[in-house]
Amino acid sequence: MGIKQSDVAEDFGKLFEAACVELPMAAAKRVFGDQDENAVRDAGWKAYDSWVRLANDASNRMYANPAFGTLAGRGIQAGLQVTRVVDAVASAIFGNLWPAIGLPTALEMQALRADVKALREELRAVVAEAGRTSHESEDDAGDDDAYAAARGPEAGNESAEIIWNGFKPASKHRAKGGKKSVAL
Repeated sequence: MGIKQSDVAEDFGKLFEAACVELPMAAAKRVFGDQDENAVRDAGWKAYDSWVRLANDASNRMYANPAFGTLAGRGIQAGLQVTRVVDAVASAIFGNLWPAIGLPTALEMQALRADVKALREELRAVVAEAGRTSHESEDDAGDDDAYAAARGPEAGNESAEIIWNGFKPASKHRAKGGKKSVAL
């Protein structure tokens, strides 16, 4: 124990010496024109090293203390219990609040994502079929038919025009050497 105490006292002495004596002296010499450019940096590193050794020794002693271990264990356990209570209260409050204000639940959002995925796959199949039929016919009438088939029965509905916003995809014919699009 005496050796450990002397190491701590030695580190305190080095920190005091570096921070309160060497660092101000090196800074003053640097300001008044001394050519030693490394003196300030060396004094700063000496103070930093002493501080790190003291902090390391203090944390090692704290973690070796059984009382600290017991206190930390109880704190972690209490934090986990508080988390469980907060989760239960939040699910009780928001579980009833969400449907009351009309917001979708997580299960409804998952079902919606599955529906959107199925629609994407169906649209890809229709576009692929339209691509096969448009290559068989050389005129653009096949493209118009494929576009109408992709839009479905809502094609004549005015509300569908608002949703589709009048967008008509470009012709399926491309110039030689053109890139194929990976997007729909």
